[in-house]
Amino acid sequence: MDPIGNPYTPNAGSRPPELAGRESEIKQFEVLVGRLKRGATEQSIIVRGLRGVGKTVLLNAFEDQAESEGFLTFYHELTPDTNLVDELARDAERALDRLSLGARLSGRIRGALGHLKTITLTGPEGFGLAVDLQSADEGTITADLTDLLLQLGAAARENGTGIAIFLDELQFVEEVQYRALISALHRATQKELPITVAAAALPQIPLLTGEARSYAERLFDFPTIENLDEPAAAMALVEPARRQGVKYSPDALAKALEWTAGYPFYIQQLGKHAWNLATESPITVDDVERAMPAAQTALDKSIYEVRVQRATEGERRYMRAMAELGPGPYRSGQVAEKAGQSVTQASPTRQQLMTKGLIYATEDFGYVDFTVPRFAEFMRRYMPYQAPD
Repeated sequence: MDPIGNPYTPNAGSRPPELAGRESEIKQFEVLVGRLKRGATEQSIIVRGLRGVGKTVLLNAFEDQAESEGFLTFYHELTPDTNLVDELARDAERALDRLSLGARLSGRIRGALGHLKTITLTGPEGFGLAVDLQSADEGTITADLTDLLLQLGAAARENGTGIAIFLDELQFVEEVQYRALISALHRATQKELPITVAAAALPQIPLLTGEARSYAERLFDFPTIENLDEPAAAMALVEPARRQGVKYSPDALAKALEWTAGYPFYIQQLGKHAWNLATESPITVDDVERAMPAAQTALDKSIYEVRVQRATEGERRYMRAMAELGPGPYRSGQVAEKAGQSVTQASPTRQQLMTKGLIYATEDFGYVDFTVPRFAEFMRRYMPYQAPD
């Protein structure tokens, strides 16, 4: 069929034509925004899950929802090098310039911001802000960010709107700045200001959040995004084609659901290749079977290889030892043994893989797992296992 009309979108963060199976999370965020508009409080949201299950897509859907309700929105994809306080200061600068502030309110906000130590006004007028955290201690950073969010939230409330900040890859946030953000948001919530944070992160984020501030687990809700159940997976595959008058045979759908196992990025890739290979409707089981190798090759190149290439030879051997143990999670001691090392010897490699976002420490102490679904299968295809001498 016509590849130009292909309805599937196997791209990082791209919204699929049918956002199936995420209705409860979208409704949860709708309630959050609605309560903030009424002056009530509600927990902010941190969506957690493995890579490729649709966290970024969901975060973008949240952003669309907030904008439709008149909120000012700001989106950031974090990296290990991100200065979060600097990013939030820029958000505040843009928001304050966009809000209709009278002379009295502007003067009050400038007066409040003028007393900050790490965030300074850069001109005699307006809200240009500069950040310098070089010599600041954590208490000062926290106090300044708190005052900034309080002023921003109060200005939004005066204008009958709200502020929604979206943070993707939250697990990369620097620890001190994360604690400062949690404290600042906590204080803004206590003051019933219309400001919220919605974020997406790998599964370990509740543990990191709880370690950052003891009360943080009450400030956020942590919905888990996983592979789709069978009805949602079928809808994600079938509906985009149906809208263009194309069907799947029952056998083709069953085969596709078995192979994709409900993972959204597998569904989009298989759908794309099955569509391109099929010559007519309905798409047959033969079309799906012929599409599977092409889809797997595309997944290997776009999802798996780009990540494994970031690993050193020793890190790849560690991940191959994980894969040799079968499906995860994996006890760190067993992985080290499989790699021919002691736990102490393997610890630096394990930490580097976590820093690179290739594996994560699960909520069960002493266990690790891959951050990408079916990565163990890829590692077994990618390199042979070498038993230690």
